[in-house]
Amino acid sequence: MNDLLTWMLGSMLGLGAAWALYRGALRAERCFGYNRVFLLLAPLLAAGLPLLPRPTLGWLGGAAAAGAPGAAAAGAGPSFVLPTLHVQASGWAAEWGGVSPLVWLYVAGVAVGLGRLAWRLMQLHRATRHLARTAGPGYALANTGGRLPTSSFGRTIFWDDTAALVPAEAAQVLAHEAAHVRQGHTYDVLWLESWRALLWFNPFIYPLVRALALTHELLADRAALAETAAAPAAPGPGPGPTAYATLLARLATRRFTLPETPLPLLHSFTHSLTLNRIAMLKSSHPVRRWKQWLALPVVAGLLAVACQPAADTQPNNGALAPPPPPPPPIASSESSAQMNQLKDGSKVYVFVEEMPHLPGGGGNAAIVEAIQKSIQYPTLAAADQKDGRVFVTFVVSKDGTVVEPRIAKGLGPAYDAAVVAAVAKLPTFVPGHQGGKPVNVAFTVPVQFARQP
Repeated sequence: MNDLLTWMLGSMLGLGAAWALYRGALRAERCFGYNRVFLLLAPLLAAGLPLLPRPTLGWLGGAAAAGAPGAAAAGAGPSFVLPTLHVQASGWAAEWGGVSPLVWLYVAGVAVGLGRLAWRLMQLHRATRHLARTAGPGYALANTGGRLPTSSFGRTIFWDDTAALVPAEAAQVLAHEAAHVRQGHTYDVLWLESWRALLWFNPFIYPLVRALALTHELLADRAALAETAAAPAAPGPGPGPTAYATLLARLATRRFTLPETPLPLLHSFTHSLTLNRIAMLKSSHPVRRWKQWLALPVVAGLLAVACQPAADTQPNNGALAPPPPPPPPIASSESSAQMNQLKDGSKVYVFVEEMPHLPGGGGNAAIVEAIQKSIQYPTLAAADQKDGRVFVTFVVSKDGTVVEPRIAKGLGPAYDAAVVAAVAKLPTFVPGHQGGKPVNVAFTVPVQFARQP
């Protein structure tokens, strides 16, 4: 559950940074193509960065164990520290059908978002399937008879043939909608709407959708002005930005007389951010390219945050912690840090050239998983339950058996006994080797117990 929560918070941080960059630096710039790509990639990066592998601090070994109160008193020297294992009180509030309520809530939100998108697509199909279409250059033209505003979806342009347009104005509006079709803006909308369903909990995804709609309109406006300016002159107002802005303002008032459309997936010429578009049409300042480069330090900063080493206190709650990086190479067996000797007098090492591992492989994550399958939250009254951590040490002997499990720092008799019992159930390891010989190697597992709120 905490892994999902960590991912949610991480995606909020990433998408919030992207939105702040767009809102503060990019929105007022005329780099519409750049803004389009930026807005389309922002949710992908925000969702992906928290999933990057994070190095753990487990190989610091003795530092964590020695830093725990009581470790020295228990006679436990330094040992190889595995990622923290988290154990939480069970009960109806902790899991539903073995799955965290947060997971169920997230899945339900995704299902609602995808269902909403599917419903809108079905509405669009039902409202437009009976419209007759005529082929145009790269698009299909469907007259709506005033039932829908002039708009586009996919490769179809829905034309409001009741609008009073002179030929020059009609050419500008048609060029605008054809630009939507030609540049594939519908697929951008479906991409971002899908991300809105996946990131429904993220407050920054919603203004991102509106920002993409504005960017689409600005791209289509620019394409329409360029196309009509190059075309032969037609009767009516000239094709310049001022005449185009006047046309846009006049047609925007028709939305009070046209029926309100239930099809927000459409790119509508008359219903889309009119004032913003007029302001951008009148803007003539050059693009400040340095603002586009601001995306690089933002992404670098997010990568630095996402890839920070994960301490042994990272929440796990049922999911495996990422395995720590391999320990530094050891020059010789005599240079290895030693723990207390076993009862038979043989040495115990912290780091060796070949660390012990379970027969099936999997590294340290497999060891944590094996303990996780055996450990149980102690059966205690609510008043006796505790939050805290137990440090347990054990040695993987030369023959691969787990020996001498003991508590380096305890939380209480019931908790300590549950941890020791789980460690005692570990299967036989492939022993560690130093200089080609099997040796004893010590491990420490921090086990975090948490009561269910």
